Amino acid sequence: MGKQGSPRSPRPDVVNVKDYQKRSSECLPGSDPILGRRLSGGDSNWKTKVVLLHDLKTEYGKLGSCKAVYVGKRHLWFRKHVKSIAFMFALMGSLFLLDSFMVSLFDSINLQNSSPSRTSSGLKGDRHRTAYVKEEEPPVQMYGRLQNLAYSALAEKEFVQDTSNFWEEPRRASLWKPCADRKDSEKLGQHDKNNGYLMVSANGGLNQQRVAICNAVALASLLDATLILPRFLYSNVWKDPSQFGDIYQEEYFMNVMKDEVNIVKELPSHLKSLDIEAIGSLITDADIVKEAKPFDYLTKVLPLLLRNGVVHFLGFGNRLGFDPLPNRLQKLRCKCNFHALKFVPKIQEAGSLLIRRIRKYDTAQSMLDKQLVGEFLSGSPSKKHDSARGSSKYLALHLRFEVDMIAYSLCDFGGGEKERRELQAYRESHFPLLMERLKHSTPISSSEWRNLGRCPLTPEEAALVLAGLGFKRGTYIYLASSHIYGGKSRMHSFTSLYPNLVTKETLLTPSELAPFRNFSSQLAALDFIACATADVFSMTDSGSQLASLVSGFRTYYGGGHAPTLRPNKKRLAKILSENSTIGWNSFEDRVRKMIEEGQSVRIRGFGRSIYRQPRSPGCMCKTH
Repeated sequence: MGKQGSPRSPRPDVVNVKDYQKRSSECLPGSDPILGRRLSGGDSNWKTKVVLLHDLKTEYGKLGSCKAVYVGKRHLWFRKHVKSIAFMFALMGSLFLLDSFMVSLFDSINLQNSSPSRTSSGLKGDRHRTAYVKEEEPPVQMYGRLQNLAYSALAEKEFVQDTSNFWEEPRRASLWKPCADRKDSEKLGQHDKNNGYLMVSANGGLNQQRVAICNAVALASLLDATLILPRFLYSNVWKDPSQFGDIYQEEYFMNVMKDEVNIVKELPSHLKSLDIEAIGSLITDADIVKEAKPFDYLTKVLPLLLRNGVVHFLGFGNRLGFDPLPNRLQKLRCKCNFHALKFVPKIQEAGSLLIRRIRKYDTAQSMLDKQLVGEFLSGSPSKKHDSARGSSKYLALHLRFEVDMIAYSLCDFGGGEKERRELQAYRESHFPLLMERLKHSTPISSSEWRNLGRCPLTPEEAALVLAGLGFKRGTYIYLASSHIYGGKSRMHSFTSLYPNLVTKETLLTPSELAPFRNFSSQLAALDFIACATADVFSMTDSGSQLASLVSGFRTYYGGGHAPTLRPNKKRLAKILSENSTIGWNSFEDRVRKMIEEGQSVRIRGFGRSIYRQPRSPGCMCKTH
């Protein structure tokens, strides 16, 4: 994800999570090759020694039995069996030599599996970035004491029944039901008036484009215009040529919205030959302020539309505000986002495979499942979000720790001087405007940025939050992220607490992922499905568009049984600053209180995104 429009290039010391997990699973005995889950079992060297020593004990036991039979004739027996004794000692020596050889062999294999090599993701879907695996770095740890306390706490809970209450939402959440698709008979047919045609070429990735589509639907209704099926701009950042029909079902979208907005696939023939820029109908993001009001469009855009018969929005990134806006337009946004945009069957089918394999899915289908993957999952909708699934429950984590994001943050992440030099070099290369601005501003220390809640959470901090909330060590975690900066050394603190970590790359085979190769938005759709249908969704950056849309989807269709965890980075920084003194019980209490307050059930506030907070008139309805 990262900052929109920021350039992408090969990164210093970055390990693709897919490659890291693949190597980890190869080095671990008992790993599941499909799920990538770490199963029970110790180190392979240790296992080999145990087996060989057991064989030695067995042989030695046989020797002891023979000596007991002939204890009364010791000297005669010794003379008669001297060759046998010599042979037995030779056999024992051979077994010890074999033990040493096997130990050396396994050490060699493990060394080869973990040897540094240059690699890339193999899937250009993660925005065409190349990752490099350098010499293995030591684990990076900022909170060693808390990490040890967490490890001990998780060990104590390993064989205790899971009592965490964060698998469920507060009870009042279930009082809100979806209702954006309810038809209003008074409004039907009002869109028959046509002031012209509205074209939109949306920029950004999957989630930015999704917002642009639904904003365009609302804008077309406001201007009484016919909407041309939106197109997606090709970006050097995302490097994805996908268009609307490659991701969403076109006919379904048009059919769902037909009662409120006219939508067609292309301009009529008499307008196709127009030079839209020459006639002044090309509108860029520079021409419209961010989160513009309806008044801006009625005074600046509508006259152009009436004069030329067509306007073309180029970019259209967050160019329609949330308030003040009539409820009917808010309802259209909701209907578009939650009902009209269905992924194409290819994406639905791959998404259903993700869900099946992490859940061992063979139970009732939730409303979230049905909306996101259609009929590719068998079963009927469940009244409750399948809270009785037991071991097949999973948590999805959207972990934002890419190099561009952390470099832009100006924070320090405990990696020492080498890390500081790398991030500074990245800033100088990729963010010249930021560097220029820093020259003319008062320096702010990394600790000040962190206390202000401006620093992205590290994998270590994300793991500590989960441990503080009581999630057991065996919890299955789906990781939705791109390239984790620091790779294995940075992820070590996370996987030491939560080893059952999977991604779309470990759940799906190369042939199953092949249709999505080079299409980052389609790959992002798979992450969207896995996160939205998870039993629990946890984010590390509440400003992320993916996190915003996923949490809104879970609110809308979750029925009060699809909790989302939103750490408050400012409050968490205060808690973690006491790493050297805080007790584990106190840490747990404060982290839980922080998350519980973020889960409070409230109506969408003024100016807040209706895609993220759909509890709003016309979008969701409250029952009593």
